[in-house]
Amino acid sequence: MYEIDLDKLNRKSSKWRAVIFAIAILAIAAAAIWLIFFREVEKEIKFTTAPLTKRDLKVTVQATGNLEPLRTVTVGIEVSGTLEDVLADFNDEVKVGQVLARLDATKLESSLSSAKAHLKVAEANVRSGAIAENEAKLQLNRLAKIYESTKGDYPSEKDMESAKATYDRAVASLAASRAQLEQAKADVDASEENLRKAVVISPINGTILTRSVDPGQTVAATMQTPTLFTIAEDLSKMQVVVAVDEADVGEVKAGQRVTFFVNAYPNREFAGEVKQVRLGSQITSGVVTYNTVVLVDNNESLLRPGMTAQASIITKQVDGALTAPNAAFRFTPPPPKADGMAMFNMSRPKEERGARLFVLANGAPKRVAVERGESDGAYSAVRSAELKEGDQIIIGVQNAQ
Repeated sequence: MYEIDLDKLNRKSSKWRAVIFAIAILAIAAAAIWLIFFREVEKEIKFTTAPLTKRDLKVTVQATGNLEPLRTVTVGIEVSGTLEDVLADFNDEVKVGQVLARLDATKLESSLSSAKAHLKVAEANVRSGAIAENEAKLQLNRLAKIYESTKGDYPSEKDMESAKATYDRAVASLAASRAQLEQAKADVDASEENLRKAVVISPINGTILTRSVDPGQTVAATMQTPTLFTIAEDLSKMQVVVAVDEADVGEVKAGQRVTFFVNAYPNREFAGEVKQVRLGSQITSGVVTYNTVVLVDNNESLLRPGMTAQASIITKQVDGALTAPNAAFRFTPPPPKADGMAMFNMSRPKEERGARLFVLANGAPKRVAVERGESDGAYSAVRSAELKEGDQIIIGVQNAQ
């Protein structure tokens, strides 16, 4: 007869109870994780929206440059000497013909006196030469008449040749004296011009920007003309020369409006107009730019030469355009839910052609195809038969807390 081993049976029952208990614990843990997970997943999704608004769009090109006078003249001196007076200083307003500086003219006046003395000597030599030439001519004529009347018997041919040579020498000597006279006149003119240039005058109406000399300083006009002053003409009109990147230069044209700021007045906006887009390029660290000249009114005298200007060139302007924030064009809705669980798709989304926006329709995103127009960097013009001013455009998403 078969006998039951009660101890063995009890041991097996204990093992099964332990297994069942462990399975129950795991099931409870799994249920808890499931509840926590789906509670987070099923939270309500809230979208961040912004209304479509009408605004004036300004499409701009950014560029940086420096303020310059419209015309700058450097005033130098062409003669050497010691500066006796310097009569203009920084920031002085000067007029055409105004005396700016004077050299000590002692040596120049002495040179002029010497040149005039040489001129008098040359004039006397010309008169003496003219007398000698006339005397030789008369003597030659007398001998010629005698020679003709005596039919060549008197004077001899040698005497005739000597008289002719004497006359020719007198003519040549007179010509040389006249040349020396012209040279002496030129020397006088040059000395007078040097004396005149010893007084430095302003060639234009303007403002002294720089003064490079002081009284008592010696200037030497040898290989190049020393610069004494830099004068800016009419600082009420100035220009900004800005560097426009090659990627933007095609949009910049003469006549376009420009706004700019300078560090001295960070809260003040100044206005200008594009005068010229230069064809010559500038290459700095591999970056190609084109200098563009902007005309500026400076009636308040706030702007100064050399100031750095941060300019915005207005290449296009659209008034009353229906616009959306640029962030709305970058928004992509979250993946849809199925059976209470979010279907996470880790693959890259398909590329879409053309612009699109998403509007809220019954609490869900609705895709609307639009034509995207001009942009000022923050907003873009949109055209769509389905959209109107005030429509809420989705620009982002956030989970409810």
